[in-house]
Amino acid sequence: MLKRIAFTRGEEDIKKDKPIFEKAGFQVLELPLIEEELLDFEPPKESFDFVVFQSPRAVKAFLSKCRLKGEKIVVVGEKTKKAVEEQGYKVWAMPENYYGEELIELFRGISGRVLLPKSAIGRDEVIEGLKALGLEVYALDVYTIKPKLYQKEELVDKLSTADAVVFASPSAVKGLLANLQKEEAISLLEPIKVVCIGKTTKGFFEREMGLKCLVPEKPSIERVVELLRGLA
Repeated sequence: MLKRIAFTRGEEDIKKDKPIFEKAGFQVLELPLIEEELLDFEPPKESFDFVVFQSPRAVKAFLSKCRLKGEKIVVVGEKTKKAVEEQGYKVWAMPENYYGEELIELFRGISGRVLLPKSAIGRDEVIEGLKALGLEVYALDVYTIKPKLYQKEELVDKLSTADAVVFASPSAVKGLLANLQKEEAISLLEPIKVVCIGKTTKGFFEREMGLKCLVPEKPSIERVVELLRGLA
């Protein structure tokens, strides 16, 4: 029976999401494998028609130094939408499914200038996809993610007592491999269930680890918990 879930997001995200797991009867083993670092960036002086946020972190980092001036706001999912609304702004558009390619489709047939605050280590698919549609895109690095390092014994202890582990980003998988040799990580993960929040994380995990993982129908923590409840 699944009971103990190792959760590998950043500390702040774990605190927010932990009650969702606990309400479903799971015990959360807090195992943040990533740390967020805000970057010193210059607010853009140009005007834009749209601003695209792909994560709550991007919202938090960008709006800590900048205010929007009437740009239409596009977000990738509900958590990012909530982060925008908490800052007092309204979201103009959000794809039904929380993936980058569906966000790109929202812009098909639209022209204009797009500001895209992002992680310094983020993937470029959305940037390139918007450019391919003819939009002018200004990408701005506003934060970065780095691995959180542990004493090996602490990490091994948590993973060896977990019934399942949840990865919410490729960065968390990289964080695991920054702490352990790949062979050690594989031996710890093989006996337990591995859940990846979406297909991007799933693809990265399976390529890097050579193991299979489960993925919910929709990339959200709520759907991850539903999936785990179905396995318990």
